[in-house]
Amino acid sequence: MRAAGRTRLRHPVAGLLTLDFETLHVPAAPGETRLVVHVFSAEEGSAEATALTRLTETVTVADRP
Repeated sequence: MRAAGRTRLRHPVAGLLTLDFETLHVPAAPGETRLVVHVFSAEEGSAEATALTRLTETVTVADRP
């Protein structure tokens, strides 16, 4: 698995996106599962950046008790 690069993803709402990514490996204590975080970003002003902004505007947060 590459730690950083560029990839193309097909999102069901935003469509085809070409995004930069970085993979972060978070160490775990013995007996715990290691956490892997994938961070995606788009070049400022690009169509992908606009699509990601639109997606964030559609996100809803569930009510918490």
